[in-house]
Amino acid sequence: MPSKIKKSSWGGTRPGAGRPRKPDAKAAAFEAAQPSLNRGLIWVPTTDPKRELTAHTRMEILRLSRWLYNNAAQATYIVEHLAQRAIGTGIVVQPKTSNLAWNKKVDQYFEDRNCAEAWAFDAGAQVNFYTAQSLILRQVAIDGDFFAQFLKTKEGAARVRFIGGESIGGSAGYGNPDDMTHDGVSMDRFGAPVSYTINTENGTRIPAEDILHFRHIRRHAQPRGVSWFHSAVSNLRDISEINGFVKGAYKAGAQIGYMVTSTEVAKIGLGAGLKSTTNEVGDLQTSDLPNGILLPRLKPGEKLEAFKNDIPGQTYEAVMRALRSDVAFAVGLPPEAMMVNVGLAGTEQRAVLEVTQNFLERLQQQVIDQFCRPFYKYWLWHEMQAGRLEYPGDDWWRHEWLAPKKITVDSGRDARAFSEQLDKGHLSPTRFYNMQGLRAEEEEADVIETYLRRKQKCEALGLDVAQVFPNSLRSGLAAQQPAESSDDDADSAEPSEGSAELDMQAKEKLDAVGAAVRAGVITPSAEVEKSIRSMLALPEMGEAVISEWQDNPTRSPITLTNSLAAPDAPAQPAPEDPQQP
Repeated sequence: MPSKIKKSSWGGTRPGAGRPRKPDAKAAAFEAAQPSLNRGLIWVPTTDPKRELTAHTRMEILRLSRWLYNNAAQATYIVEHLAQRAIGTGIVVQPKTSNLAWNKKVDQYFEDRNCAEAWAFDAGAQVNFYTAQSLILRQVAIDGDFFAQFLKTKEGAARVRFIGGESIGGSAGYGNPDDMTHDGVSMDRFGAPVSYTINTENGTRIPAEDILHFRHIRRHAQPRGVSWFHSAVSNLRDISEINGFVKGAYKAGAQIGYMVTSTEVAKIGLGAGLKSTTNEVGDLQTSDLPNGILLPRLKPGEKLEAFKNDIPGQTYEAVMRALRSDVAFAVGLPPEAMMVNVGLAGTEQRAVLEVTQNFLERLQQQVIDQFCRPFYKYWLWHEMQAGRLEYPGDDWWRHEWLAPKKITVDSGRDARAFSEQLDKGHLSPTRFYNMQGLRAEEEEADVIETYLRRKQKCEALGLDVAQVFPNSLRSGLAAQQPAESSDDDADSAEPSEGSAELDMQAKEKLDAVGAAVRAGVITPSAEVEKSIRSMLALPEMGEAVISEWQDNPTRSPITLTNSLAAPDAPAQPAPEDPQQP
């Protein structure tokens, strides 16, 4: 049996030379930290967030991401789809100061100044306030970050100048002139940006208070942003290359219509089942044929067969689906949201949409926090300083932002749910309009103006507005208007036609509830009576009624087998009591 004692043959004895060899570790507190010969080496030279994303790494990913956006359809779809879904036609500001007249004035003034014309908002005269929002998301998705510089016109009005991520910092030029500057961002000892270096302008430094930096902050103290595709670049390149190879195989196969096979290979010992192909099909001359059909002259043992292209193989779809799923995960979305995996059930699809909506809301909040809110307050302050807007008070900066309405898989179902919440008072009309991306005051003003306009036209023609527009006014604004009557004839006034229609609706509802109770669909209870009284605008239950319901909380429904279910039918006589005389 060989000895397990280590022996040294280098210069005599040394400490530890005779000790037994320690056994190899089979387990550790954290297996992930143990080296493995079965896996590739992961090289992370630093854990400093400021130096983890180097300028060279960021620029290389930026170049690849731009190429993928220009050439890979899936990358283009992800960027455009998410920007369109998150921004829509634009995130709208809604002033919320205590001065309502000032709010309305500023709302219209901001819309006319920054949202209508590009030249009044963008120094490059390319985008306005709304179109800039989707531009910012696309630039951040592709390049990793994007910048805007605050500017002022000669009249003191606010404008912005957009700066691409490639123009600040970089691996060459003025990227890191000192130890406190990393990839064009100079920071203080706490990691806050102090200035930004523009390498396209000979290293000009712009103070941080004049720069808006748009990016997804993935790690605290990391000065720059990285493309959304930073962990999907390899898979996207593989998808593009595989599709290119498959397309090339298809094109090559499309040029081969038939092939000549032969069994002559059996004579050299390769087996009778093997076939060989040849391009020698004899002299093909169309001049010998009256109709121009090619007729090859085959050698003995040769056979003409149709060429079958077996590309792509059976694993193509599975491999492509896996790669696309990884790309979706890298961006931060479930694959189903990118239509990679389809055929989900309704509940599963709703769960996917909920995750997608949360992702879109995060993008919306990022645009609001990094662009919309800072620019709005900057513009508002300079307009007040220039005297074009009066100072409304200390709450001049209060406002809200209206994002596009949420995505849904069943708009009809959601509309009914919102309608029920509005009827019960669980949701305010203002909040409902805001959820739809609409301004509540404008919608309410449109409803009132529409009613007044219709009423004026109908009165001029001697018509009743409730008869001309019954569907929109029967239970809406017209039904809520008080009846016009004088004090003298208020007691003797006859019910109008509109009130008769409402009474008919109440009767129909009550008949429907009665039929449901008789059918056994509804069990009468205190909650049912309370709901019916509220629906029919009846007084609330009195103490006697409440006491009676407490003694008998529920009452058995009248089923169709009972004679009371058909009141028109003759009642069955009660059985005689033999004890009665």
